[in-house]
Amino acid sequence: MNIEGSVALITGANGGLGTEFIKALLAAGVGKIYACARRIDALNATVQLDPSRVVAVQVDVTKPAEVEAAAQQCTDVTLLF
Repeated sequence: MNIEGSVALITGANGGLGTEFIKALLAAGVGKIYACARRIDALNATVQLDPSRVVAVQVDVTKPAEVEAAAQQCTDVTLLF
């Protein structure tokens, strides 16, 4: 799979594995990353990794309305983490 130029959505992006996925994808040349967390303010440091390619999205995967809102916002996703 060619990651360069792709669009990824990563849940739990505000720390741990999520942050490591973001760093690896940025290094691999991903076009854009939707970084998701339950609290959007928890993503400030994550977005700063590359503000031109990392987009913060508030979504709690246990809340259907927030999942639906994220799906409406992130229509160009090609990779899901």
